[in-house]
Amino acid sequence: MELHEVIAKRRTIRDFSDQPLNHEIIISALNAGLKAPSYNHLKQWYFVLVKDLDTRLALTQTEEMPEEVTAELKKSFESHENIAKEMYLDAIPKQKKMILTAPELLVIVYKPKTQVLASNRIYDLNCLASVWCCIENILLSLAEKDVFGVTFIPQNTPAVKKVLNIPQDLEVAAIIPLGYKSAHAKIIPPKEVPLESILHINTWQN
Repeated sequence: MELHEVIAKRRTIRDFSDQPLNHEIIISALNAGLKAPSYNHLKQWYFVLVKDLDTRLALTQTEEMPEEVTAELKKSFESHENIAKEMYLDAIPKQKKMILTAPELLVIVYKPKTQVLASNRIYDLNCLASVWCCIENILLSLAEKDVFGVTFIPQNTPAVKKVLNIPQDLEVAAIIPLGYKSAHAKIIPPKEVPLESILHINTWQN
């Protein structure tokens, strides 16, 4: 499969079938992640595969995860564009279930150059930019094999680190439920953005 075909194929999936994943597919994807550019050439990224159900349950208890769309939740997204509103109202009630039931749960960890809260410049976030290049490589490698996931960004990373016994000098970039998509998976197409509407040459042009 050509690279542009894999890029076009990748989708965010929150509804998974119960079909198990071949471990070699995961290993291949993680190796693809390690081919991503690293700001300091050290590739200080780490992967935690969480298979234990009790540990997964503990992760869902690190922050509030509503399991239904309430009037309050709807109101919080009133000002969003329709596509974003539809996505959030579909995604949020599925967070707990996807962490608990996805065939695989991958946690991406990295060594920060500067702690996020202490960062004063974009330069300080080079490490975060690098690990997200790693994540994209992983997702593309999986998509080639018809395996998809969703990047869940935890709000309470200290609690996540405690559950997983992650060293304090490291940080959590994302929690990624993975699997083959369910036959009834809901896919919300993203907004189509014409390139010419966002491309500027030399300087910003109105």
